Amino acid sequence: MNGKERVLKTLNFEEVDRTPWVPYAGVQTANLIGLTAEEYLKSEDAIVEGVMKAYELYRPDGLPIVFDMQIEAEALGCELRWAKENPPAVVNHILEDGSLADLALPKETDGRYPMALNAAKRLSEKIGDEVALYALICGPFTLASHLRGTDLFMDMIEDEEDAHELMQFCTQVAKDFAGMYAKTGVHVIAVVDPMTSQISPIHFEEFVKPYLTELNQSVKEKGLKVTTFCCGNATKNLELMCQTDTDGIAFDENVDLAFAKEVATKHKVSFGGNIPLTTVMLFGSPLDNVNEAIKELEIGKGPGHVLSPGCDMPYDTPVDNIVAIGDYVSGKFTSLDVFATESALQEGEEEVIEEVEIQPGEVFIEIVTLDSEGCAPCQYMCEAVKKVIPQFEEKIIWRETLIKTKSGIKRTMQLGVSNLPAMLINNEVVFDNIIPSEQELKEAIRSRIKE
Repeated sequence: MNGKERVLKTLNFEEVDRTPWVPYAGVQTANLIGLTAEEYLKSEDAIVEGVMKAYELYRPDGLPIVFDMQIEAEALGCELRWAKENPPAVVNHILEDGSLADLALPKETDGRYPMALNAAKRLSEKIGDEVALYALICGPFTLASHLRGTDLFMDMIEDEEDAHELMQFCTQVAKDFAGMYAKTGVHVIAVVDPMTSQISPIHFEEFVKPYLTELNQSVKEKGLKVTTFCCGNATKNLELMCQTDTDGIAFDENVDLAFAKEVATKHKVSFGGNIPLTTVMLFGSPLDNVNEAIKELEIGKGPGHVLSPGCDMPYDTPVDNIVAIGDYVSGKFTSLDVFATESALQEGEEEVIEEVEIQPGEVFIEIVTLDSEGCAPCQYMCEAVKKVIPQFEEKIIWRETLIKTKSGIKRTMQLGVSNLPAMLINNEVVFDNIIPSEQELKEAIRSRIKE
């Protein structure tokens, strides 16, 4: 059984010879071939070269082609802010002031669509018989967030009709892109909708479930498998995710793997993700990574489990860590004696994150994120704060604390933060993995200014 067969059978919830391994090699692959994220995500040739390099090194059963959830928004007219070590971020939400009626559905020739589609076709021809190729598309709710910004959360309360109209448009964009990818020879459409972790099950039921179901059914009609990914603490919405006619769900370390297995198995839906991106993959040793893989393989054993990272691996993730997991899963070695016994987590110098002295009549807002440059929920949590700052003159001090640094991890543990992104006000977790509406945030700030 080769990797492609192993992944597709797993997505059918069938028994396989071993758990498939799908490393989410996105911007880390750019690093692998010596390019910045921007250089990589703007070049068809670079993407082909990077994925082929990951194929050679990581012994994968499946691989993503382009891990960039801003392609559709860019083609629709949103401006992007590029970074050296992260996917780009949307910087202007064209429907904050514009009209949906003015937007046209993207065509195969728009934006970076040709680059992504051509790369997919070339990779399908090169390795499509051996590994399952995942074409990633932006989920409807996240695309709606890119277009509308944080105003989308108020729309769901005060302008439901407009919110549904926008979701239908974004679903059609996703269906069209999936259809374009289907012609390239890919095997799996991965619907990446990270912003859905930021809403309640009630809002998921109304504004996400019907549209994801329509999208997933459309993908299946084209003869492809479909998976649904949501980062952040998606626990509250896992059951609903499994009810969208998807073949698989994927999630990060905020979700308990044993719980996800229980929910997914009930619906005979594949499940995967969960290898911690920073504490293990970025800062751990090869031994740490293999031990984490062993733990997850034991928890997830049985039909449906896909071993994979929690999301797009950080740019600086050591190649040896990823290679070690691939070598172990593929059976290249069976003894852990090949590794040094020490963990790399505590090595190296560490920045100190200073405490902020809170003065009477002021508030200190701290947002703990993976990185707002490359994580949509993290970005929009920060945007929510930036939007209200002008209304409070100079009474707000705020900062973003990243868990992509050892000092950030230590700070997060000290604060007792368990989910990302999280917003603390005066060192108290107030909004835990949920983006507040403008009114909710202003009320939280005002109450603490009075205190």
